Amino acid sequence: MFPEYIVLHTAAFTGRNCDRDMIDAWHKARRWSGIGYHFVILNDKHDQKPDGAVEIGRLTNKSGAHALGLNSCSLGICCVGHGDKVDFTPAQYKSLYNLINDLMSEFSISVDNVIGHRELNTLAEKNVIPSRYKTSKSCPGTKINLHAIRDKLAQTPTLIKHERTSVDENSKIAMNNAIAILQKHRAQFPNAQDELDEFINHPEVISMTRA
Repeated sequence: MFPEYIVLHTAAFTGRNCDRDMIDAWHKARRWSGIGYHFVILNDKHDQKPDGAVEIGRLTNKSGAHALGLNSCSLGICCVGHGDKVDFTPAQYKSLYNLINDLMSEFSISVDNVIGHRELNTLAEKNVIPSRYKTSKSCPGTKINLHAIRDKLAQTPTLIKHERTSVDENSKIAMNNAIAILQKHRAQFPNAQDELDEFINHPEVISMTRA
């Protein structure tokens, strides 16, 4: 999959300790193969994990299950909480902007293609997707100002992008060589392949090895 859109979602859950694993269980209960989002950003209601923590869902090279009509060409980001009842936390927004900037850069996605789930209706009205994929959902929530999010993303990148760790060329080569060795021998670790893929495709690892 080569994504053209980034779609924002809310978990629509007001309880505590919602994270990637809880959402994965919800989606498996629907008889899906697993979590439909590519990323999950936690809020301040987790007892063990920090507000704004980013967790990996599906790998970015796999189609998601989060926005019917756009799954084959979009990345799904779910912010824990209930966007119809309360806005995302400041920590969630910070992580969200950093993550979106990384993904926009990696996949050459324009800010206009950063949308909320409810904005699939706009795409249907423009005949980008069939009208049958219109949604009645307000996702990512009525408290979420999508225009403000895009305006923020459109600002000078240095104002909102996090500082990346500087990696010299020799270190970058060594890291890529190490990853190549792991990939070459991945068959020897059948129970760790998903974790290896998650590591290799993590935005921080990508930014340090491919930049």
